[in-house]
Amino acid sequence: MASDHFVAAEPDDPQAVEAFAEMMASQLEAADPATRVDIARKLAPCARAPLRLLVKLQALGPEISDFVLEHAVAYSELELKQAIARGAREAIAVAKRNPLSPALANLLTFHDDPDVLVALAHNAFAELEMAAMLRLLRRARSRAEERGDLRLAEALLERRPVRADYALLFLFARPDQRVEILLAAQRMQLGRPPGSPPSPSSAVLDELELTAVSRQPARFVATLAEALDCDPGLAQRIVEDVSGEPLAVALAALGASNEVLVRVLTSNDLAAGESYGRIRTLARLNNALDRHAATMIVAAMRDGAVMARRHQTLTDGRAPSEPSRAVAARAESGRGDPPLRLRVK
Repeated sequence: MASDHFVAAEPDDPQAVEAFAEMMASQLEAADPATRVDIARKLAPCARAPLRLLVKLQALGPEISDFVLEHAVAYSELELKQAIARGAREAIAVAKRNPLSPALANLLTFHDDPDVLVALAHNAFAELEMAAMLRLLRRARSRAEERGDLRLAEALLERRPVRADYALLFLFARPDQRVEILLAAQRMQLGRPPGSPPSPSSAVLDELELTAVSRQPARFVATLAEALDCDPGLAQRIVEDVSGEPLAVALAALGASNEVLVRVLTSNDLAAGESYGRIRTLARLNNALDRHAATMIVAAMRDGAVMARRHQTLTDGRAPSEPSRAVAARAESGRGDPPLRLRVK
């Protein structure tokens, strides 16, 4: 009853607040676990809850501590940062807060525990600025590729609004998520200065078509890696994706015509009767997809920064120059059809 009265009245008299804290602290020692939880649920959302009482509640067990950290309004950012530093369990509780400030969200992106990152990504009320989002996207891709852990990637792909930078996870996205990423990339082109996309390199496209039709998969992957200026491992994954969507986007970035795309896809083990419809769908995707947007998707798949390239000139179907991953690597060594209304006017 005392906690109910305090929450309803929210007294601003320091002496009254201190008297309540003193009385409640002594009563908590003798209270049963259910009563302690009930009191925590009442006091945590109260802006005038005494800090020393919140600390007392946290000391009563992990369940109460997590609830208080997640919901306590009276805690300052400094106190929440200190909680994050204490351990993964506390960091997870803070990561679930509604709302969660950009500063706290950014701090949490540096945490080593993947469960903390997943909790942060699942929190729709966490304000993730661009640098923090890119850090999470790269961590998600790294964990997916190196450990097969898709939890962070899946959580990020569910966040709204969808950003073009989600293309870092394009190979791990569902068909509907890929469409949303492509749409986001298309929308970014609305602010682009007028200009025609660069002419495709006919020699590169001829080589890709020839190696595909002649069934030379190793040469096809090497040529694609060179054309996209990406690591051969990425080119291999693009080619091996059974949906054909990543390869269709890559060919669109290179300026391939529908005829070239169809011949390449047909030769790339999509020639079964039941796949003809799929190839037609990918050809329609090629028609609908802006070439600059496709180039941005490829740049992000190879870990380029999409936003940084928004207003930079594209040359030879590529994003602005980076160290060539393809050259460096050589030196060292059934999804459903997506919707097709992608053109953004």
